[in-house]
Amino acid sequence: MILKELIAAIYHKLQEPLPGKSAHLKLAPYRKSTFDLDFNKINPKLASTLLLLYQPGDKVKFVLIQRPDYSGTHGGQISFPGGKNEDGETLKETAIREAFEEIGIVKEKIQVIGELSQVYIPPSNFLISPFIAFLDENPRFIPEQKEVKQILEIDLDELLREDVIQEKEMVVGKNTDNPMKIKVPYMDLHHHTVWGATGVILSEFKDLIS
Repeated sequence: MILKELIAAIYHKLQEPLPGKSAHLKLAPYRKSTFDLDFNKINPKLASTLLLLYQPGDKVKFVLIQRPDYSGTHGGQISFPGGKNEDGETLKETAIREAFEEIGIVKEKIQVIGELSQVYIPPSNFLISPFIAFLDENPRFIPEQKEVKQILEIDLDELLREDVIQEKEMVVGKNTDNPMKIKVPYMDLHHHTVWGATGVILSEFKDLIS
């Protein structure tokens, strides 16, 4: 796959209705969808993430990060670069800023293609706006040590495997006062368990480009 051709295909696909709910439900941990919620009642906090594509060689890749272990809802999890929206910035600007702060990608080099469906995270009451972007050059990652335990470079081919979605019992909220063991769907990407909001976003992206 060539990145230039993929970007053109994504631009085209984003003009059509997004896979949305059907894609989300494949990876939704609680088998519930963002599309079923009334946000006037929930009043969620807003945040953005960046799905960043690049091609250092023959294969197109995207970047994920592992959060450090900490006492909180998302400690140790695999995620996209991203974070909370700040006053005075658009959600797209949030995604770009967070990519710079967390993994060191120069803002001016990030070319945003478009936006996927929003994803709600019940435990932390965040509503995530996922943006797709690309780089015309090989990235030079500079992880922010307080926010990033490690950077994971994933081949896009791995996401497109037929058996990428699996299921297993996991402890949800293990770093909180109310951990629960439930069976959840996840993606097996380079031997990493990718689930929750990150899995939901990747499920829609996979359906978009398949």
